[in-house]
Amino acid sequence: MKKTLLFLIFCFHLTTGALGQETDDARQVIEEARRLAVSGRHLESEALYNRILNQNPDNVDALVGAGYNYSWWKQYNKARISFETALSIHSNAAEALIGQGYNYAWSGNFEMAKRVFEHLKNLAPDNPEAIKGMGYVHLWQGNGAEAEPYFWNLATKYPRETEYRIALAHTYLVRHEVKNARIALQSALQIDSTNRTAAELLQSTYGIAAPLELDVWAGYSITAGESRFSLCSIQLGSQFGRKLRMYLKYDNSLTSDLAAFVRANQEAQALSLGGVWGWNKHHTTRLEFGVRILPEQVTQQIFSGEQVLFFTNGMLLKVGGFYGWSDKMASEWLGYSGIRIPLNRWYAVEPFYFRSRVEDAPQAENRFMLNNQFRTTKGYELNLGLFYGKAGVDADAPSDRILGSYVTAILPLSQSIWGQVSWRWEDAPYYDLTVLAAGIKLRLEK
Repeated sequence: MKKTLLFLIFCFHLTTGALGQETDDARQVIEEARRLAVSGRHLESEALYNRILNQNPDNVDALVGAGYNYSWWKQYNKARISFETALSIHSNAAEALIGQGYNYAWSGNFEMAKRVFEHLKNLAPDNPEAIKGMGYVHLWQGNGAEAEPYFWNLATKYPRETEYRIALAHTYLVRHEVKNARIALQSALQIDSTNRTAAELLQSTYGIAAPLELDVWAGYSITAGESRFSLCSIQLGSQFGRKLRMYLKYDNSLTSDLAAFVRANQEAQALSLGGVWGWNKHHTTRLEFGVRILPEQVTQQIFSGEQVLFFTNGMLLKVGGFYGWSDKMASEWLGYSGIRIPLNRWYAVEPFYFRSRVEDAPQAENRFMLNNQFRTTKGYELNLGLFYGKAGVDADAPSDRILGSYVTAILPLSQSIWGQVSWRWEDAPYYDLTVLAAGIKLRLEK
């Protein structure tokens, strides 16, 4: 989003050739240098800007253009020098002030960025770039409440500009005001229905956890002629500040997910407390600790964790695991890793690998899973998956093959009520199992 913003600023201000100091040949070279900078070919762009500046060190357009190129290149000190040189020639050049303000913000010096944009605002109170710059600096600091008035002002003055409404949505999302964010994004799409940024951001809001959520699941299982219906899980989650989400969970899913428990009509109830910490927009950590009561009054301590790394264009990497221990049984563990690869706006593939060891198993179990995720801009989600593995059974077992498939769906019936359904079939050594589950998610959004 930052790069798109600076590209618009760059093109709007610099293509005017406001100072008109360069020759026609120099203008052509500068235009080519800008094109190279925008396309990410920074070294080539630098060479062209240097050619112009070697001929005329006071060419402000070239100095400002070079500053933007260095900013995009993340060479913030060189960018600062270029902008300062331009400002030493024309102290109130709006193009240079805008570039310097964003360069400070990109490098993390938000206070200096605010000073620059405030200075520009004093020079030209109605300059939209000064107002926008102040808004973005506050937003990038995570201060949604401070950023909101700037973008609200711009959205009111320029009602056809979708950028301001998208930025306004970001200010709401920082404060977990999902409803207001959706309103801003929907208004942006009414202006420009093809705006991909607004559409993708709106879609992402349907996957954002609400400030308070309650999930309840129940399941029906069939194996070897035996069946049972049971409550699977209840989870209550709440947001604490911008980065921390805590949840309390009652989990009885093993009761319907393990064929041995279904046949023997046994339960394995667990109570746990967990939290998810969002370090930044690229990294989150989940930790959970609890106690599980197994048949014959065996108490097992359980711990699980997960690291998620978010990349550009919706790609993410997951690595996690589970460990359970007790003084009455052997320890159990599971580790997994997977990656989400979006192929277009509504479809992604997710390959996963699982390795686990359960009580009394002679060796570890391995599973490979491929999930196909379909998600609409309204938040409807369908997952179709297959898995294949090798069970940790004795060598004399007739087969160690595990084969299965599943379907899960998320149905946002309204902003407050979501439906959830799943079906899973598994064919493994000594048993086959079919599980049908349904749930409801109640969301309290601001």
